[in-house]
Amino acid sequence: NQHRTAMDSNSERLERSSKRLEDGYRMALETEEIGQSVLNNLAQDREKIQSARNRLNNVDSSLTQSSRLLNAMYRRVIQNKVLMFIVGIVIVVIIVLALYGMLK
Repeated sequence: NQHRTAMDSNSERLERSSKRLEDGYRMALETEEIGQSVLNNLAQDREKIQSARNRLNNVDSSLTQSSRLLNAMYRRVIQNKVLMFIVGIVIVVIIVLALYGMLK
């Protein structure tokens, strides 16, 4: 009888231990699943960041080209204004010389 009680007690402990092992194994699987999900999310985020970085580099390159073009256009505008000013002065000088020649 005492032997039977000891065996029942050992069986119960073995069952509880088995249950704890199963629970631990299930928890380990869930943790692995969560970890894999986190890794997948991180990989997707990395791809998004790399894509955004590439787009930013393209935008930066485009802005650099645009800046160069605008600077060239600005220089051309200044050159045209200076040329128009010089042409205006030449015309005024020619008119003044023509008037001076007519009055003489």
